[in-house]
Amino acid sequence: MPGLGAWRGAVPELVPPRPVSITVQIPEEWVQNLEALVDPSRGLDDVAAVLAELADHAQQGVYRPGAWEREWLCQALGWEWLENLEPDPRDPDIFERPRRRTDG
Repeated sequence: MPGLGAWRGAVPELVPPRPVSITVQIPEEWVQNLEALVDPSRGLDDVAAVLAELADHAQQGVYRPGAWEREWLCQALGWEWLENLEPDPRDPDIFERPRRRTDG
């Protein structure tokens, strides 16, 4: 499980975020390439921590329209996914969130 640094920059809430464990399989060559980003002095002790840090930046790009991560995500994934966002009612002038489905 990643350290608390993996959630740095997350929208502040009254309770800490609940970690969710996921399993991802990637080619061994990708793991070897990502090992270049391992940096224990920054809390990136292994490739799993690097992936958690990248996921943190990706989620910031989703909820923060002005963040550099937004442009990064659009370069990587295209612009269409932006249609799946709506203003976050907690702070609609600053944040967005994934559009909530209305069909039960």
